[in-house]
Amino acid sequence: MTTNSSSSGILSSLTSSFRLIKTIALIIFGLFIFRSTLIFVPAGHVGVVYDSGRGVLPQSMKEGLNFAIPLWQKITLFDTRLQEYTMSASPDEGALRRDDSLDAPTSDGQTVKVDATVLFKVNGEKAPEILKTIGEDYVDKIIRPFSRSQIRMVISRYTAPAIYSEKRQEAETTMTKELGDMLEGKYLILDKVLLRAVYFSPEYSKAIEQKVVAGERVKQAEYEVKEATQRAQAKIAEAKGLAEAQALQKASLTAEYLQLEAIKKWDGKLPQVTGGSSPFINIPLK
Repeated sequence: MTTNSSSSGILSSLTSSFRLIKTIALIIFGLFIFRSTLIFVPAGHVGVVYDSGRGVLPQSMKEGLNFAIPLWQKITLFDTRLQEYTMSASPDEGALRRDDSLDAPTSDGQTVKVDATVLFKVNGEKAPEILKTIGEDYVDKIIRPFSRSQIRMVISRYTAPAIYSEKRQEAETTMTKELGDMLEGKYLILDKVLLRAVYFSPEYSKAIEQKVVAGERVKQAEYEVKEATQRAQAKIAEAKGLAEAQALQKASLTAEYLQLEAIKKWDGKLPQVTGGSSPFINIPLK
């Protein structure tokens, strides 16, 4: 009798445990189904739906709460905010943690290293096409190779000094336009291409420095020659003016004028003279 009671107790306990485990499993499964049904798309993103029966659906899920069929539909999120892809010689700055700068040839036969940043966005309305034709790794498949190729192409149209200085902004504008046209067909929107830095080889940098120094010396020499010429011309003009003034003064010094000036300065006393006439008054003789 005691044995039967013990067996019944153990069986009852096992049944209760099984029911508890079953209840917990149902709750977990219910939560999973609930979580799979309610899809939250964060701000600045869209959700692309892959349906097991129909494939990639043409309509993207918008920001906020959306609904999906559990275990039948899979949601892939795409970031539609402004993104950047940087290619830099510094491992701490680029998308790849190594020297990822570009080696680009110039029109004058030089090779420059370029650090560049590409700013772009995903076209949210075309995100299903991106998933269908490219996939989630559109940065590695499209942004990186297209950008590097087009940047090199544009740089090859300029000389090394030009791409380094006065033509740099023009090159950026050209890169943005041409790369933007290429990415548009891939449902990616280009915002801007930025040339962060341009590096010459050490030999070419030294040659440019020497050329700049020589140019500055030539400019200094030209300035000194010009300044000396101006000083000489000024002295000639000064001497000419002085000579003309002296000639004019000499022409105006008549005997009557000198006598008038002497009278103006006379103190009224006749000088003591022993012979001859007064030095100030000439009395005509009749």
